[in-house]
Amino acid sequence: MIVVSSDARNTARMSAPSTVTSWRWLKPGTVDARDVPPNLRLFERVARPGSRFARSDGRVVRPWSRSRSSARLIVSEDARGGVMTTITAPHAHPSPAQPAPSLTRAMMPTAAEIARGRRRLHRKAGYISVLLAGSYGALVFAPVGFWLRALFGLVLAVACVSLATGVMHDGNHGAFSTNARVSRIAGWSSDLLGASSYLWRFKHNKLHHGNTNVVGYDTDIDQMPFARLAPQQPWKPWHRYQHVYMWFLYGFLTLQWFLLGDLRTLRSGKVGDHALPVRPRRRDVALISFGKLLHLTWALLIPMLFHPWWGVLAFYLSISWLVGFLLANIFQLAHCVDRAEFFTPDAPRRGADFELHQLRTTVDIRCKVPVVRDALHWMMGGLDHQVEHHLAPKLPHTTHRLAGPRLEAVCREAGVTYRVHPSITSAVRSHARWLRAMGRRPIDPPGGITP
Repeated sequence: MIVVSSDARNTARMSAPSTVTSWRWLKPGTVDARDVPPNLRLFERVARPGSRFARSDGRVVRPWSRSRSSARLIVSEDARGGVMTTITAPHAHPSPAQPAPSLTRAMMPTAAEIARGRRRLHRKAGYISVLLAGSYGALVFAPVGFWLRALFGLVLAVACVSLATGVMHDGNHGAFSTNARVSRIAGWSSDLLGASSYLWRFKHNKLHHGNTNVVGYDTDIDQMPFARLAPQQPWKPWHRYQHVYMWFLYGFLTLQWFLLGDLRTLRSGKVGDHALPVRPRRRDVALISFGKLLHLTWALLIPMLFHPWWGVLAFYLSISWLVGFLLANIFQLAHCVDRAEFFTPDAPRRGADFELHQLRTTVDIRCKVPVVRDALHWMMGGLDHQVEHHLAPKLPHTTHRLAGPRLEAVCREAGVTYRVHPSITSAVRSHARWLRAMGRRPIDPPGGITP
């Protein structure tokens, strides 16, 4: 680690073994350095709380963590000793893991298109909020029978999924607004749904986006011991039947995340085998705890004031199962399919290899039926365009339909494979085939066989 202190009002310099990069002070900024990819050597710089820095090449970063006396800015370094350009500038939209190379630049909407897309995103957030509040109010307070109440519960589940994919997801990627605070507030909707946005940003933005389908790093493909989702993972005898039972278990992922995942991470300081970049501060733990209590209050305690506890619990488990099932499949159909590839930790996925890695590990979904296509796109928060999202996660999802055809065209011209499911049923069949294939006993599995 190299620690460099500097005058808060003058230009400072941070030297790497082979490079020297100049910095200048700016007002508190909008780009969070938490998006730096994991498993890289780190530089450390001491700075005033709330400050941010502009590199000489124009990229802007903000201190990783703050205290009353100082703040630390973490900047990653690659194996060659040069400071990596892994942190994007304000209002730029490529992945934090890699600045926009040719394919990503070619697909990018114009500034005007992005601005219009954000306005559509904000209107959509309003519609989702109304749908969520209305379905919840009808479910809890309306004097109706079981079947109407079940219908309201179904609508509430769809509203929760739409909130997660269409508001929370964009917010925690910094895509919801050009104002970082507004995006962070949108990201807090994850806490409303019971999952910590603080921990989600590390798990999703860093481990998943920085290491897509890399076994041992991408925790989203680690469902062991219940499922084997990659050839490099160990095989267990019960995996023979995972193509049958995993569809049911997918529904419990959100409950597992809420009840066990976040709490286990707070206790161990790790997500899987990967330590959190900084230990959560007391304020962070307090906010995580408050989010859990807020979720329990609106989802369980308030309904129990008006209905029997067993009925409330039954509806809660049913709605949570449906939300988990839908969210799990949105992810699985893009990554855990026979059209995608999986890699070991030594796979090149940084710098010039970033785009190709994302194109090899991510698959889009198309739908030819207009009404179904629009409904799925709305509920999935644009994640039927997962390739575009992985190349530019800071791009609002309401612009993905503009970026998709452009990316497909430039990939065709460049001779690069652009992977896409031709229909939603094709995507489901592809995932089912992959579950069955990974459930077969391998001849010589890398992870070994447990008899």
